[in-house]
Amino acid sequence: MGDEVLEDTMEEFYTGIESSLSGKKVGLFGSYDWGNGQWLRDWEDRAKSAGANVVESLMVHLTPEGDDITKCQDWAKSIL
Repeated sequence: MGDEVLEDTMEEFYTGIESSLSGKKVGLFGSYDWGNGQWLRDWEDRAKSAGANVVESLMVHLTPEGDDITKCQDWAKSIL
């Protein structure tokens, strides 16, 4: 990520599927280093605008370690 936006390759991927998200259950995950992770909240709003049912988003600071790993595992189990 840079400047609180999706990385180019992820933006290209997401743009390619965005029109097919209406009515789909979606969970968004990401990490951030600096800033406050606004990009993920923006992405969630974008997915909702595309008609997706965003069930839950998960954001962690940097690489998940310790309790964040458990948090990620629990998040994945809850949305599956």
